[in-house]
Amino acid sequence: MPKMPAPTDAAGLRPMHALAASFVHWAVGTEGSSRSSALIRIGLAMLFWSRWAGELLFYMDQSPIGLFLAANFFVATTLLFVGYQSRAAAVWTGAVGLAMYYYFGFQFGREPWTHHHTYLLAVAALLIALTPCDRSYSLDRYLAVMRAERAGLPAPAERGNLWGLRLIVVQLCVLYFFAAFDKSSYAFLSGARIEAIFLWYYAGSDYPAGLAWFATIASVAVVALEYSLAFGLPFRATRRYLLLPGLAFHAIIYVTLPVYTFSATMVLLYLAYFDADAVDKVIARLQGIGLKEEIS
Repeated sequence: MPKMPAPTDAAGLRPMHALAASFVHWAVGTEGSSRSSALIRIGLAMLFWSRWAGELLFYMDQSPIGLFLAANFFVATTLLFVGYQSRAAAVWTGAVGLAMYYYFGFQFGREPWTHHHTYLLAVAALLIALTPCDRSYSLDRYLAVMRAERAGLPAPAERGNLWGLRLIVVQLCVLYFFAAFDKSSYAFLSGARIEAIFLWYYAGSDYPAGLAWFATIASVAVVALEYSLAFGLPFRATRRYLLLPGLAFHAIIYVTLPVYTFSATMVLLYLAYFDADAVDKVIARLQGIGLKEEIS
């Protein structure tokens, strides 16, 4: 009789190996359009300005360290916005943000600078440095095209490795998860925190009828939504159902609570969830490029 091969677990491991290889390719091996990365780069610079430019004007703090911070802030964010040495400018901007968060915020006691939106902006700037954010909508792109023309070469492709966008996705998922986890307590789920927030900002000492029921329902809905966003947004099949609720959630807290910088940053970083080439196609169609090709 022929000898039967010894049973092994190799067949069972193959799907796991394939899944691991697929994840590694998604995480660090995917190349795509640089345009969504460039849009995030520009948006981050504008968010830095909208939040801190007014506080860092040179006459606001004329001490040596205050002037040093202001000079670094405006030079770094301007380079990030125009896209000159874009990746270095992103690292510089992120380092300035972390210095504001840890050193000036916690060490110097500037309490508003210790809030989570400061940390998120700084980390997002550092992560966008790991993307091809310099290859589109930038002075770097213009100079590269000019060099190619002088050398008689085609313009460089607006593409690159997207692992920085993957890290932004991970950052957002972790943020949503721990935001929901922090709220998974009786203090929040009972509606007490939302009641307190509403009374502080809107009602004062007048307790509206029905507030307790509304606060409880809203609290449970917020926690459920944040858990869903943490685990569902990275996947295309569930993202289609969560995108509008997620955007509506941030829009509501933007207009109702003083968390506008955080909300705007989250909406901007949603670009990282989408396939970069799909974003490129949408931009091309908005510019009429696809229509022109069809007509020609």
